[in-house]
Amino acid sequence: MSETEPVSRASQSSVSKNATRKKLRPRGTVPSLWFSLPTELQAMEDSVETELLQEREENRERWGGNISFLLATIGSAVGLGNVWKFPSLAAKNGGAAFVLAYIVVLLFIGLPMMTLELTLGQKFQGGDADAFGAINPRFRGIGLASAFLSFILSTYYTVILAWAMVYFVESFVPNLPYSFKAEGDYNATFVDFYKSSEDHFQSVTKMVSSPSLITHSFNLKAFGAFILIWGLIYLCIFKGIRIVSHVVKFTAAFPVIILIILASIGLSREGAIQGLTNYMGTVEWSKLLTKEIWIHAITQSFFSLGLCMGVITAYSSFNPKTQNISRDGKIICISDLAVSLIAGLCVYEMLGFLEHECQRDGLGEAKCSEFYNNENPFYLVFVYFPIGISVSGIPNLIGLMFFVCLVIVGVDSAFSMILAFTTVLEDAWFIKKLKLSKPLLIGAVCVAGFIFGFIYMFDSGFFYLDIADNYVSKWSLMIIGFIQTVACGWIYQASYQFKRVGKFSVILYGNCYFVGILLGVIIALSGSKHTNVDTIWVGIFIACFVWIFGLVAAILLSKGRVNTYREKVWCVAGWHGPDMIRRMVNKQYDPEWEPGPLRDEFKAMLNLSYVSFTFGFLIKYIIPGVLLLLIGMEVKSDFNYGSYSLSMNILGMLILMVTVLIMIVLFVFPRIWYDPKYAGRLSWISWVTVPKPVLTTLGTEEAELTKKRGSSA
Repeated sequence: MSETEPVSRASQSSVSKNATRKKLRPRGTVPSLWFSLPTELQAMEDSVETELLQEREENRERWGGNISFLLATIGSAVGLGNVWKFPSLAAKNGGAAFVLAYIVVLLFIGLPMMTLELTLGQKFQGGDADAFGAINPRFRGIGLASAFLSFILSTYYTVILAWAMVYFVESFVPNLPYSFKAEGDYNATFVDFYKSSEDHFQSVTKMVSSPSLITHSFNLKAFGAFILIWGLIYLCIFKGIRIVSHVVKFTAAFPVIILIILASIGLSREGAIQGLTNYMGTVEWSKLLTKEIWIHAITQSFFSLGLCMGVITAYSSFNPKTQNISRDGKIICISDLAVSLIAGLCVYEMLGFLEHECQRDGLGEAKCSEFYNNENPFYLVFVYFPIGISVSGIPNLIGLMFFVCLVIVGVDSAFSMILAFTTVLEDAWFIKKLKLSKPLLIGAVCVAGFIFGFIYMFDSGFFYLDIADNYVSKWSLMIIGFIQTVACGWIYQASYQFKRVGKFSVILYGNCYFVGILLGVIIALSGSKHTNVDTIWVGIFIACFVWIFGLVAAILLSKGRVNTYREKVWCVAGWHGPDMIRRMVNKQYDPEWEPGPLRDEFKAMLNLSYVSFTFGFLIKYIIPGVLLLLIGMEVKSDFNYGSYSLSMNILGMLILMVTVLIMIVLFVFPRIWYDPKYAGRLSWISWVTVPKPVLTTLGTEEAELTKKRGSSA
């Protein structure tokens, strides 16, 4: 059989399908839903499967089944961010007010981003770099930067797991090391238990009260646990997806069972109801008008779901291309929210109990309410919770259950970060040339992660961990999220818009949208260093005005094939790229699906198996607009994080700069990531161009457009 025969059959099939569609909807007619894709662009979706994509799909590992994929992805999403960070942020941001903000963010930002990453990974059967590179070769840097962040996050995430491992091992000791030990007939007070728990946490972490007190003493106890954690991570993934499919059946379900048991036990404690009232019973509406609560909700959504870290894309790339990822994405988000709420119940029941015990010892309401407002997020699980464990009737059992839960959910998330990074490496041509075995490659990455995490093993480690987490979760993830949505919402399929209304109109409109947001941010924050609600609304008004002005100007100045104003509005302002991605999702589940009447689109909003038209609007407008707004607000605040010196902040700044530099370098020099057999003979100027052999083997609509332009020329 010749190599051209499969292509020939695929081409005939494509022509046949396109001919059928033209009979159903004659060329030039407007679709029943005017903001759906026109017939010309719909036909391009049936382009020929390429040799590169076919080879990747045939040789790729597969999950043991859809349940294994869901458990693995849910296990990745459910981690320390749910058990430790979510309750901490809720306590800091008004309890139920933060829960409400988080649900809004999950619906309008988390779920669309989850769907986007699931789609790209499954459609193009590659890690984050290959998935975004398939949309446009210059976008590979987005995926590589995401994988880099995932690796960096794992280096300090495992340190927190090491602390939890120390507490878990200590829970076997009859007299708990983190519990106060009374001598003689002395009746221990709440202050005694608090001081004992706090001192023990500081001894485990080697934390000092101020950076000026750093002596660079080594944390031997945590170091031993750190080695053990990395060993567990390697054992869970050293054979890749094949072994992970079995591991997640335990690591994803067991911690949830423990949390439910702990929440049930906590309800019997005195003060638990008051704690739950502080959690969900009252809403500080004023908190919803501050930028902090929304920044925390967005960063927590990204951190918890594993967005912009390459995890979701890597996991979905091991799915068959026909799997219903629209349904899977909703299940993952709902499960993540449910576990976060259950973890919040456990923690707030304990906080209510501690508040009750504190007041019983006569310390006063003001002093006892400080449990909900401590600035150190680690105090919730490593100081306050151990106090509650110490004074319970079965301290060792509850201690074992709680800290083994932390270790399991953390290891599950940690090995997903390593898999995200190794998946990108495995897809790279230079790693394939080395022919490294999977256990060797994963082992090398685990050793590298262990070495990079060594910096956190000293008494300065706690401060460096805080700095790294700030620059990763607050800055880097939001910047990557912004660039992802701009790439998919504004750049992908822009060539179609150029043909319909002219390049000038499309670029003018895009510039007005983003310039309007930047002007709005500058105006909103120019008057004061501290955000003022009134000036924010003025900034929003300015942003909307510039946006609308750009839309009107772009329509009036448009030149191309489109005549009616309705079509011009869609061709200028429509979400063509995201709508193409939406069609990928829906057609993977139902090959006969086509955009239908408006009533059918609204039905799709309630159907787990389909993605509705709102996906495109959120990806193109809402998500990048909100992220740019929040990034601008953070730039206004002190970039030198916290009270740390500039020399200490260099670690976080370096992480941020490398993340941005990766995206810039691969955008300017896309050939760096290509196998030389596709890149051809390279001159110095060709490094900034996209190799035609690769571009035409990506199997995307843009490749088909390029071939058509070449033949017409």
